[in-house]
Amino acid sequence: MSIQFSEACKDLFKTENKWMTILGLSVCMLIPIVGPMVIFGFLFRRFARERQGHPAEDFDFNFFADYLKMGLWPVLASLVFGLLIIPVILVFAVFSAVVIPLAENGNEALLVIIGIIGFLLYLILIFVFSVLSYAVILRSGLMMNFSSGFSWSFMKSFLGKVGLSFLGYTLLLTLIAIPLVLIGYLALLVGAYVVAAWLQFVMMHLTYQHYDLMVERGGEKIEVNPELTKTLDNPPLPTPPELPEKEQETTD
Repeated sequence: MSIQFSEACKDLFKTENKWMTILGLSVCMLIPIVGPMVIFGFLFRRFARERQGHPAEDFDFNFFADYLKMGLWPVLASLVFGLLIIPVILVFAVFSAVVIPLAENGNEALLVIIGIIGFLLYLILIFVFSVLSYAVILRSGLMMNFSSGFSWSFMKSFLGKVGLSFLGYTLLLTLIAIPLVLIGYLALLVGAYVVAAWLQFVMMHLTYQHYDLMVERGGEKIEVNPELTKTLDNPPLPTPPELPEKEQETTD
């Protein structure tokens, strides 16, 4: 299979109630902490169910709590994984503080070489970290388990089999996002949240596509938690309390 970038960009608009989905995702963008969890929960559920043969679902505010429960684990896993980059950044900072003064007293050309090498290593590290973070998000989200996201074998498989492709499409989406976000800000800021919701949708669509490609290339398959794809029933309407017998007689 090949990655369908255009399909990822159009997929949000293929359902009957697509505008309700766009509205729901945009509103969640306004909610701190909880909003991203709800978005992740909805997207994980939608794409996982589609791969089981179910039709694509639209966002439903009745299932807000269910989406929150489903999206809790990938968000927590991504936050914890993000903390791992801090020690590496500190190492680069200490390295720069020690090496650069030594090079300044000697050879300026050496300083330039060290700076270029350090910058390239830093970029590579950030790129690798970005790919691995989505591997963590994907596995913890599909399994609805925090610790399951930190599987080195899965991260290694994802990075090795589809890492470069995933990074390339991520950079392409970033370049497209810059002018769209600026246009969104010009639309009284409201458009920016709509664009952000669309970008999150496209990014998750691309993540799932790369997961499918990884599995096709012999990568590790994730066991999806049944709670993620189960049928959700609308909550029952509240029933009015029964009146006492005396009150019923007076009303009659």
